[in-house]
Amino acid sequence: MPPLCFMSFPSCSSYLNKYPTTPTKTISQFSHQSNRKTRDKDMINTISSLFFILVIAFRPHQILAQDDQDLGSMMSGHNSVLGEELIAKVCDHATYKNLCSSSLQSVPESKDADLYELATIALKLAAENATEIKSHVDKLLKSSYSDPYSRRELVDCSENYQDAMEMIEDSLKALETKGYNDINTWVTAAMSDAESCEEGFHDHPEHKSPLTGENAVFNQLCSTVLTIANLLDMGI
Repeated sequence: MPPLCFMSFPSCSSYLNKYPTTPTKTISQFSHQSNRKTRDKDMINTISSLFFILVIAFRPHQILAQDDQDLGSMMSGHNSVLGEELIAKVCDHATYKNLCSSSLQSVPESKDADLYELATIALKLAAENATEIKSHVDKLLKSSYSDPYSRRELVDCSENYQDAMEMIEDSLKALETKGYNDINTWVTAAMSDAESCEEGFHDHPEHKSPLTGENAVFNQLCSTVLTIANLLDMGI
């Protein structure tokens, strides 16, 4: 190894010519390399973060898709699920799970029903409920309701439920031709009729609606219909 050479000595120039040294990196070169490593590290961190976010965002959709796939596989083929087990699977998709399950199971025919037959049962339950509510409203109108505002609202409710009954009947006919979109439209309209009946009393809080519970049950029965119709429309 050559001895150290100090540039202040005259002999150093000739010495360097004799023993050339390997050029070293400048400060700017070290700085550039450091910056590049930092950028590479930041890029790796960014890609890792994006990948994590995509995994988290995709996972719920994957779970829902798997649920529908599992439900579909259980409802098709020779190993079709019927009755109580099918009701449990269907009502797990419903907004009002308890009422969905209890109302469908209350009909003896549901024990051996497939999905299409459950739709028929759900529509008939909604139709029967609408008929009972209209009958109840008409009885209230014949009673001693002397308040003009309440009587007017009850008249509107009677007309609304007459319309709702017709919508449900049309939905039963649409089910025969697999018109699931029509069922969705008409059942939703029937639900709006019940909501309008209730909201009429809300405009004047001093007049309490005598149909709050009935309106809520009818809407929940209709919600069960929509759940089953949507599953049928998906081909499940």
